[in-house]
Amino acid sequence: MASGDHHDKHKHHSEPDSDDENTSGLGYKAPQKIDIGSIVAKDEDDESLARYKKLLLGNTSDGKQIQNIIIEPEDSRIVLPLRITLLFENHKPDVSLDLKGSIEHLRDTHVKRTITVKEGEHYRTQLEYYVQRDIVTGLKLINKVLKARTITVDKSKYMIGSRAPSTEIQSYVSDVEQAPTGLLSRGTFLVKSKLTDDDKNVYAEWEWNLVIAKDWQ
Repeated sequence: MASGDHHDKHKHHSEPDSDDENTSGLGYKAPQKIDIGSIVAKDEDDESLARYKKLLLGNTSDGKQIQNIIIEPEDSRIVLPLRITLLFENHKPDVSLDLKGSIEHLRDTHVKRTITVKEGEHYRTQLEYYVQRDIVTGLKLINKVLKARTITVDKSKYMIGSRAPSTEIQSYVSDVEQAPTGLLSRGTFLVKSKLTDDDKNVYAEWEWNLVIAKDWQ
């Protein structure tokens, strides 16, 4: 495949999402995006800003060096998702979904994937990814769970936050959650997942099937 075609397939999508708006916190307003160079040039005497810069940029003071971090030259996205994993407390193995590739590829790859979880099981959600080219602001993972493929029964948003480019894999692990319990909670559900940010860039989007069962199958 020609590099130009490959580049186009991996461009991030930017689109409105009313569901995302509806789950935002009351009074929440996405912060104005600031480029790396501006952050580095901010007043060093501001203690709170210095802590923020340390958290976001580490020990470096070279904004150009960070902006030059490119993991995949033919992929224009800022965030390159690698995998998402359900980390179970009382069951092994954990279950992972490979998130490498274009949005179109993910939509085709996972649409027939089914993951079974025992009712009441405690678990965490782990996301592994790269950030390249620029800072990502307000990165978040959104899951919408539907019954009968049309009725929304649950929606969760994992706020990952702002991250700077790095040559190292970055990881987010959620707090402990519990799968629903009871006869009415069992069954097969469609899950629509999306990795997006405050600027409405969509870095990954896929659908998969979740089965809540009485026991592990």
